[in-house]
Amino acid sequence: MGAVVCRLLGMLVLVLGFVLFALTALTAAAPAQAQPADKRIALVIGNARYPKVPLDNPENDARLIANNLRKLGFDVNEQLNVNVLQFRRALREFARRVQEDDAIAVLYYAGHGVQIDGRNYLLPVDINLRDQEEVKDESVDIEELFLSRIEKARSHPRIVILDACRDNPFAGKTRNIRSAGGLAEMGARGTLIAFASAPGAPAEDGPSGRNSVYTKHLAVEMMVPGLEVEQMFKNVRVKVLRDTRERQLPWVNTSLTSNFSFNPQRNPPPAQEQPGREAARQPQVREPAGRRFEPNELEKQLERAQRELDAGRATAPPSIPPPAPPPQPAAKPAAQPPALPAPQVAALSPPASSTTPASAARKFLDRAEVEQLLVGKTHTLKDSTAGYLMRWDMRSGGLIYYNSQSIGNASSNGSGRWELKSDGSLCARFNPVPPSRLTDARRPDDGCWYFFRDGEKLMRAGAAAPEAQPQAEIVKIQ
Repeated sequence: MGAVVCRLLGMLVLVLGFVLFALTALTAAAPAQAQPADKRIALVIGNARYPKVPLDNPENDARLIANNLRKLGFDVNEQLNVNVLQFRRALREFARRVQEDDAIAVLYYAGHGVQIDGRNYLLPVDINLRDQEEVKDESVDIEELFLSRIEKARSHPRIVILDACRDNPFAGKTRNIRSAGGLAEMGARGTLIAFASAPGAPAEDGPSGRNSVYTKHLAVEMMVPGLEVEQMFKNVRVKVLRDTRERQLPWVNTSLTSNFSFNPQRNPPPAQEQPGREAARQPQVREPAGRRFEPNELEKQLERAQRELDAGRATAPPSIPPPAPPPQPAAKPAAQPPALPAPQVAALSPPASSTTPASAARKFLDRAEVEQLLVGKTHTLKDSTAGYLMRWDMRSGGLIYYNSQSIGNASSNGSGRWELKSDGSLCARFNPVPPSRLTDARRPDDGCWYFFRDGEKLMRAGAAAPEAQPQAEIVKIQ
């Protein structure tokens, strides 16, 4: 009897061991989401119920992002429609937690935001829309109250996401408020800052009662397993550009020193293409070899955004017919990869006879030629009299970004809108520059210009007349 009992006990132990082994193997093989080992904290704020200028979607946006972050293992503090005291208290407490816990931290804000004197202010729902100084006193300076306090935090990534500036809350409603369009560019050590739109440009709020176009795609992309955060924001940028027909260009400034994924995955299958990586599947375009300017983050972002936008259009048929061939040797087509050796000018050819007077041989470029040469590219202008340099990045959707550099190496950045007329003239109108950002570097004037070839040079003039004096020379196109 004792032998039978011992035999049964032995068999039971073997069965239990086999079951435990099978459960362990199934758990290890399951494609479940990897639980992040590091502590994760998040502050999510959505302000919509402004008494005079309400917004439709920030509450929905904040709830959507907060729910997704909770699913991804974040300890989320969700705040809706906060006044100035609640806003500042929440930011101070969150900054303290980031410093003390040394955790992965995410700050998300949806609502009104404005740029005044080159600084960004997020607006509580009890903001007083009467005077500029009162706006500064009664709103939240994101750099002062948060970014400056987390720069000394240690190695974990910090992500700041601002789906703000959905329209100008001061338009026609205030006095003495010189708020520039869009938010100003800013950065912090060890931090990625994502803007729903480019510096100086507004973000769209989206259909009423739903989500903004930016947050809609952000919520989807952050759930993709194993997707690295910088690639994630590139995917969002491509989708927002597509949905808005290039009216809205999401922006990212980053100084992260480590990789980060909202939804980390343990041992992702290498042979399978993961969903949600539309931007990663696009063909990559090499950076032009001739571009070497001072390290300016705005210019770097312009390059990145243009490469991604060009990659998204790489398979589309050309929309502009090639211009009629001139009497001189044909220029190189602009559709070739932009690997231009600096400092030569792209697609420029000398006229058939160099001895012909410039005024008699002057032929102004038509609309198709200007579009082929300049649209979708960055060109560098050298002023004919003052000698300063200015770079214009002309986007296909009508946006233009400039960087002006004076003789003393001071620089000024800004944005505006361009339009190409049927007579071949290029017209541009630029956004105002905040007073604190004024330097001896010139802001470009609004106006219209014509382009012509003078030997091997491409010149810009203010009128399409043989006697018109050239105002600037285009020294580089890329």
